[in-house]
Amino acid sequence: MAVFKIIEGRQSSLYNHFSEYELASCRATRTRLMGVVALKLTWRDAEDFRKRFYQIIHLDYSEYGIDEYLEFDCIPGNDDYAELREEVKLRWNHFIDIMGGEAVGITPSCMLRLVESALAYAGDDVEREYDNEENQDFRRYAIRRLDMMREVLESRDIKADDCDSLNAIAAVSAPNLGQYATINYFIMRLLDGDFEAAAFLTDIPMNELKNLPLAAHGAQTLMQNSIARVSKKDNPLAGDRLRMYNCRLTSLSKEGYYHTSLSIWLDGGMTSRDASIADIDIGSSILLSDFEAAFQVSQTEYITVFDCKDEMLDGFDIRRINMMGRADPTPCENGWLFTIYNETNSHVEKPEYRLNDDVYGFALLSLTGEFIVMSYDLIRISALDESILFSIYSPYVTVKGRYRLDNPTFHTFCHTAGLRFDDLVETDD
Repeated sequence: MAVFKIIEGRQSSLYNHFSEYELASCRATRTRLMGVVALKLTWRDAEDFRKRFYQIIHLDYSEYGIDEYLEFDCIPGNDDYAELREEVKLRWNHFIDIMGGEAVGITPSCMLRLVESALAYAGDDVEREYDNEENQDFRRYAIRRLDMMREVLESRDIKADDCDSLNAIAAVSAPNLGQYATINYFIMRLLDGDFEAAAFLTDIPMNELKNLPLAAHGAQTLMQNSIARVSKKDNPLAGDRLRMYNCRLTSLSKEGYYHTSLSIWLDGGMTSRDASIADIDIGSSILLSDFEAAFQVSQTEYITVFDCKDEMLDGFDIRRINMMGRADPTPCENGWLFTIYNETNSHVEKPEYRLNDDVYGFALLSLTGEFIVMSYDLIRISALDESILFSIYSPYVTVKGRYRLDNPTFHTFCHTAGLRFDDLVETDD
């Protein structure tokens, strides 16, 4: 009687590619205190130096555990070899751009620890605001592949146990944090229920962090935070090292927006970097009405509207516009939205933190043939305008108008199919 055995091919997710390669390098973004880390793993064949296997992974330390998992089997001689190598480069640069953090080399053990910590959030039993079967299937696939990777590395005596959580967080966090960054990151991690990273910034025991009222409303996003230094005469714990700060913050949960007041004490000298959180005292936390929330989080929008000739719309490539060369493209209801991110997360180092300040500006190529540029900063919108007017598309665009709007409009415009900006502008005829 013939016995048949199924052998998985290289295209199957059940095929263990990792057993054929040696792990050559691990790169990671220094963004752990933002609650995310991107990884690029390079595996190299021992005999053929050009034969490589790449993984690009986006880890999330709040709701999903893993947001992206990509593999690239780059074999010399295959028709797709050069194309796959280029896609690896584009995908990795994309994550570096949108996350605003530099990439650093880390040890394989550190990488395994980071993956292990993130996958604790990836199970189907984790409570999430939104999930569906497609997302669950993706996470199961990613977990299966990462388990194969881990098994191969452990067989070669590379283990997560060789790197503890705090050392792993330190390896992928920005060094020399200033006082405002320390406070903002600490509040972000508490609101997001990421107590492991919050504990990295303080000596307050983990069980006390979990019981703080700030973490009582489920996973939240820090939308904005105003920090004010308290003078020595008003600081009951004043000393050479302890410094007191009052914070007024707005956060977003699934229930709505909360406004919270609190005080934080930093342990460190006046000029010290990487000070730790010594204590925190929550004053009040109230759920805002829709009107109050809109008032709290609204930002002035500076918008320039260009009318485009048909020649521009055919084969449009935003990389031909200097300041938008690395913009992140996303399809939306009214066309293509391009997000231009800042190169760093320096906005976290400011006493007035806003979530949107990690973005330099936006551009929308609309279904109606308009090119709309928006920024929250007047100087930046001017720079973006000039970048367009001095690009190869200059002969194909005409400025229709420039606007300063105190109420948020751009987001509505992007998500309303077929809407022209003229429809939003009142004129006195």
